[in-house]
Amino acid sequence: MKKQLKQGNTSRYRSCLFALCLLCAANFVAAQEQGESKKETPLKQRTETKNVIMGTQDSEVSVQAISTASGDRLQHRPVFMMESTLDGVLPGLYINMTQGSSTAQSAFRLRGNTPIILVDGIPRSDANIPASQIESVSIIKDGLGLSMMGMSSGNGVVYIKTKRGQRTSLQIGFTAQLAFNQQIYRPDFLNSYQYGGLLNEALTNDGKSKMYSQTDLELYRTGASPYTHPDVDWQKELLRNSAPIQQYNLNLSGGGKVARYFIDLNVYNQDGFLKQDNSLNSYNTRESVKKYSLRTNTDIFLTDHTLLKVNVFGQMYRETTPGRSLENSIYRDMYSVPNNAYPVFNPNGTLGASPIYQDNNLYGQSVMAGYYLYPKTDFNVDAVLEHRFQGALKGLYASATYSYNSSYREKLNRSKKFAAYSYWKDPTEPNSTEIYQQMASTAAQENKTEYDRLNRMQYLELALGYDFNIKKHNFRTKALYSYNDYTASAKNIPLRKNSVNFRAEYDYDRRYLAEFAIAGMNLNTIKPGEQWGIFPSVGAGWNIHKEEWFDVSAINSMKLRATFGMNGNDGTGSYYRSSSATLADYYYTYMKYYKKLDTGNKIYWGSTPTEHEFWFEANMPYLTKWEKITRWNVGVDLQAFDRSLSATVEFFHNTYTDVLQKSVGKDANHLIGLDLPKEHLGKYRRSGIELDLTYNKRFGDVSFVANANALFYKSKLQANGENPYPESYMQRIGEKYGQTFGYVADGLFQSQQEVNDYLATTKVEGYKPQPGDIKYRDLNGDNIIDGRDVKAIGTNAPLIEYGIYLGAEWKGLALSMQWAGLGNAQTSNKVMPFTFTYQNGYGQALEEHLDRWTPENPNARYPRVSAGSNSYNERTSTFWLQNSSYLRLKNIELSYTLPKAWTSRIHISGVKLFANGYNLITITGIKDRDPELISFTNGTTSGIIPNTKAYNFGINVQF
Repeated sequence: MKKQLKQGNTSRYRSCLFALCLLCAANFVAAQEQGESKKETPLKQRTETKNVIMGTQDSEVSVQAISTASGDRLQHRPVFMMESTLDGVLPGLYINMTQGSSTAQSAFRLRGNTPIILVDGIPRSDANIPASQIESVSIIKDGLGLSMMGMSSGNGVVYIKTKRGQRTSLQIGFTAQLAFNQQIYRPDFLNSYQYGGLLNEALTNDGKSKMYSQTDLELYRTGASPYTHPDVDWQKELLRNSAPIQQYNLNLSGGGKVARYFIDLNVYNQDGFLKQDNSLNSYNTRESVKKYSLRTNTDIFLTDHTLLKVNVFGQMYRETTPGRSLENSIYRDMYSVPNNAYPVFNPNGTLGASPIYQDNNLYGQSVMAGYYLYPKTDFNVDAVLEHRFQGALKGLYASATYSYNSSYREKLNRSKKFAAYSYWKDPTEPNSTEIYQQMASTAAQENKTEYDRLNRMQYLELALGYDFNIKKHNFRTKALYSYNDYTASAKNIPLRKNSVNFRAEYDYDRRYLAEFAIAGMNLNTIKPGEQWGIFPSVGAGWNIHKEEWFDVSAINSMKLRATFGMNGNDGTGSYYRSSSATLADYYYTYMKYYKKLDTGNKIYWGSTPTEHEFWFEANMPYLTKWEKITRWNVGVDLQAFDRSLSATVEFFHNTYTDVLQKSVGKDANHLIGLDLPKEHLGKYRRSGIELDLTYNKRFGDVSFVANANALFYKSKLQANGENPYPESYMQRIGEKYGQTFGYVADGLFQSQQEVNDYLATTKVEGYKPQPGDIKYRDLNGDNIIDGRDVKAIGTNAPLIEYGIYLGAEWKGLALSMQWAGLGNAQTSNKVMPFTFTYQNGYGQALEEHLDRWTPENPNARYPRVSAGSNSYNERTSTFWLQNSSYLRLKNIELSYTLPKAWTSRIHISGVKLFANGYNLITITGIKDRDPELISFTNGTTSGIIPNTKAYNFGINVQF
């Protein structure tokens, strides 16, 4: 069976490569046809356009809220994931990191919510496109612009347009890059001597006996007995300081009157930070990823007025990780296992262990646990046929689009177990006996294959449009039908959507503007009779500069615009690369289903008890509808000073209703043994101001460009199904959506007398404070510290997301930098020492934990230390709240383009040498944390892989 699977995979890869090669060959043939005529076909756009959902619009008469950045801004960054190139680039778009791993997906946040991604107008299940293939990235933000997405439009759209060929001779570009990657904000852990002393102090504080004698501490300090009293710096032992990244890109473009093409081949190879021992294994155990991407975009003019577009995108990558999970095992244990837990190796060369950390030897996990291989493939084919009628039907056009997309994820398990032994020998008795005890044993290496994803999507779109004018009255209309068939995996019922849309645009003399759109869409997973929704929208604009009375010489153009739209969110965006909703919440929830009892829970009955299968009710059916969003947007677009200055200011007000959630404070219904279902109870609003300012000017031989963008927004929770709280300040309704609630801290108790005075008037339920504990404020004056003393403690100031771009060029020498930042942000920056590991050993501690309360250190960062968890001090409170705002230099590049007088001699169009840095500078007030990742979980479930910075060097050659 495994052999058949492998042969099937190989056949699939060969078929994909063969199809791509055929298209490449066709493109090269088309490239030979270079028409001499300079006349462009009627299909070519002659004005600046905006990419809108299901089409394009003339920028001058568009009233939608759309921001666009050129793909040139995204080039030369040493990152694997596409979104890592977009930090700070577009107003309103924030990249929210969740892990520092190179292949971890970051979440897009568009005006506070998670959008979906369209590539060339089609939703994709895994859009991770090399920057070399991106012509532009647009974000669509208002109700009018999003209305044609119907019930999938709720959180906005990131629209990626890929590059296409132009009518030129063959152009070849080649780029090679080499980067050196480094982890930043690696935590600083205590050495064994510091750890033992601090743990003794914590145990004493808890009224327990010390764990380490003075002899133990001295042996840790001197290192005299490294096998019985080890001091292992696991980060130094396992991790390299630098890891290389290589990128290579080859692209070809050109064409003539009949056919045009763009071909791009991209190779990405990134090594990880784990060390490996090639003498132990014949395979790679270090985390690494290799990606091969090929795109061919072809335009074929079948007639002067009929265009066929064929886009093919294929991507294969192979990710390797050690036989133990990076996040949930290796980094978790690196952050939870103390330096003194066990040695790397015992005196006889076996792996070290202890009765507490039995099979957790980190060196074994990293080097001797086998490996996992993740073959991953994405394959997309788009075909678009467009015809524009002439003669009496001039202005009428029709188009048909078909897209096939597949996404395949396999996991090959080649992990294995390793032997580990605890070791003991009395260090005070040189002649004492050595004792070895086996804690873990080896086992045969696994050889299993699993499929994480077998996605398939087919998309069909039929459009009919008619553009005409009557004197100065200009009309543009478009009717459209689309069908989307998405299969998440072989065991899932396909997700199907039908959509009927109509859009009408009008302008008078390009001065007064209006637009109307309406969409009707259905979703097959919703209860029959409730599957269709209608989503109307409208907008208007005014190009003031076209008025005769407007005579301001400094202003070249000025447009006022306003839109209103009704959108929806049905959770299906979660399958299109990014979304805040979950499809499971809308997947046939009106039907009752049953689950089989787990194998470990057996049911017996009969006169002779016999084991039987047992099925039980698994859900309480409920009726779901899509979330409803109403969006108001008002904007001003301005160009001034010979168009060297451009500015956009927008105000938006979005209201989200029918948000699907469980009632706050209501637990499972234990009378019937089922969880309460979710309901459409939630309502919140989000509003703000968005700014985008660009200055572009040439001063002699120097060209300069500066861009600043910022988003200021607030939110307010209006409904969540909560019951009335005993105190008004406890209500979530009326506060910021996602507001932090906790206790108000009045510092730390400094003496026993202060504790006694406090307890004389105030009771703390279930705990007796000690000096060094946090003092909480009794908000309601009932002399009891309990849940009634919790209030909103997070800031209510507008959150600020912003970016700054600066670029200058002089005679081929160019310098650019991209900054990204977050303002008015707060986090509960709390990582407690000695948190119990999952094997009930005392966890790791950080150097920052030395700044704990003692009588000699009254103004400490941490309260008195406790061994393990201290639920009293760990309560969410103002004591832990910190400003996590930051400004980070995401990219800085210095480049030099050789003079053409030099390169033309060797028949080269251009050569650029460049060096850049990624994440080099961070300005933040938060201590010991990466502000983009904030904090790591200490010990219990997962660790956090640190973020990275990189130094990158490259060359670009154009032929």
